[in-house]
Amino acid sequence: MKSIRSLLLCIFAFLLLALPAQAGGPALGTGATLRTRDATANQVLNQALKPGFWGDASKSDYPGGKYLYDAIWLRWVESVGGQPGYVVLITGTGNENFNHDVVSSIVIDKQDRIDDMVSGAEAVVNLGKGVDARNGLAYQDTFYFLDMGVFYATYAQRMYRLDEAGRSIMFFEKLDASFVDAATWSRYEATMKTASDSVDRRSVFGSVVPVEQIFGMFMVNPDDTQESRVTFMAKLAFSDDNWVASLGTKLPPVLRAGLSSGFDACVQIAREEQGTRGL
Repeated sequence: MKSIRSLLLCIFAFLLLALPAQAGGPALGTGATLRTRDATANQVLNQALKPGFWGDASKSDYPGGKYLYDAIWLRWVESVGGQPGYVVLITGTGNENFNHDVVSSIVIDKQDRIDDMVSGAEAVVNLGKGVDARNGLAYQDTFYFLDMGVFYATYAQRMYRLDEAGRSIMFFEKLDASFVDAATWSRYEATMKTASDSVDRRSVFGSVVPVEQIFGMFMVNPDDTQESRVTFMAKLAFSDDNWVASLGTKLPPVLRAGLSSGFDACVQIAREEQGTRGL
């Protein structure tokens, strides 16, 4: 049976593309304003862009190039839309240069590759794309059916892309029927059902637990020596009714292990995509 660290690995693995970063930590507070439908996501994501938000975070540094990342931060928020828990951040180097457009396009366009690359991602399906009517940004809608070891988790998300001043920010929030018209949501529901039905679930420990809250972002920008770097941050929560899932998102060792494993695993995705493009 998979360990509880799969909870974070499965959800974050594809998002955390390992890219070069400065040892000084993430580049925050450069003036971007993010607009999401969810009020809590909107508040926290914009706060998290400011260095002051992370002032009392638990910070683990990994200098000297021993790892593909150089910092993991965990910032406890007592009440985020009724869900206390950690906002997590990871930033680091892949020990090689990556093309900015390769990374940005993988993040927003290639979400459906995760089920081929990461154990535990049973079904990941891109639902649709377009331009969001509220913030005017390009978006990609995606559905996830993930094996967490002792249960399965499902959710749909909308990810947006904002390009500004040499930096790309891909931020995401949980997707529901209010984001699209009735016909589109009906089509999405049919696709999500087909994806869910395709999963060969275990006869034991096979319950499906919806993700109650998920939002986050990651930034791609140059540093002093490399073309691209990534800083990823996110908030994940399950209902307290499912104590195993809820507990896993509140234990720092589980969070750090999941972030670390996901970061390392997805270095290979970036390398393969860059190689495919001949860069």
